[in-house]
Amino acid sequence: MSASTTRDRLDAALDGVSFPADRDTLVEAAQRRDDDRTARALRAMPPVEYGSPKDVVASVTLAEDDHPDEIPPEAR
Repeated sequence: MSASTTRDRLDAALDGVSFPADRDTLVEAAQRRDDDRTARALRAMPPVEYGSPKDVVASVTLAEDDHPDEIPPEAR
């Protein structure tokens, strides 16, 4: 099983992070929030500079049950 996080946890970890940001900066932000799960998921991403939170979302593994864009509006 690969390291994953939820969108809510990721959003909380990225709150206040200035972009562009490298992977280590993102991991440190999650660690400051005592969120080891999100820190592990971020550490599993490629070690590049991310231009925006959208770039991070595209690169991090989200938990299988955490894909809000795939949930039909009537099921929300």
